[in-house]
Amino acid sequence: MTVIELKKPRPYGPDVLLIDGPHGRVVEKTYRARSLPVRLIGRLLVARETYIYEKLQGIQGIPPLEIPADSYTLTTGYMGGANLRETSQKPEAGYFRRLETLIDAMHDRGVIHLDLRNRRNYGVDEAGHPYLVDFATALYLPQQGLLFRLLRQIDRAGCLKVKGKIAPELLSAAEEFSRQRGRRLSRLWLPSRFKNLLRR
Repeated sequence: MTVIELKKPRPYGPDVLLIDGPHGRVVEKTYRARSLPVRLIGRLLVARETYIYEKLQGIQGIPPLEIPADSYTLTTGYMGGANLRETSQKPEAGYFRRLETLIDAMHDRGVIHLDLRNRRNYGVDEAGHPYLVDFATALYLPQQGLLFRLLRQIDRAGCLKVKGKIAPELLSAAEEFSRQRGRRLSRLWLPSRFKNLLRR
């Protein structure tokens, strides 16, 4: 069995591992090697993120859930390719059209990602198709009321930020307007501000 680190380990964060095992390649996000307090918190975080993934199963572009090794671990299928921060393959217009469809399908299931400004959370597979990962900060809101609509705009603005960074020539005037509006909304979203404060 081959194990590759996909993310630099931190004392308070999970190990993210690509495992090439007897049944194919999977990605493990695990807290099993952390100290007891971090493991206990990690167990709750894993359960929460697993719940979000369960809501999204069957959507093309969402990694399939696999059976985890333990309760400290989230295991998903490996989608291949690379993330948009590291890829040398510049996505074309078709990638972003498929990405919009994927994000709409996610929202239709009541899930808001809330970290779509991060290019590492977007994948591009070997066929050039998009996928999304890392739902650690995602929310499930079955009632799509005012809060849901506001947070959906933050998601869309995050996607448009990435699109503007990678392929600004593909942004329409309406998309640029939505991007700016979403940026203003994201500054008002207190959990994101708190998360950024913790990172600093």
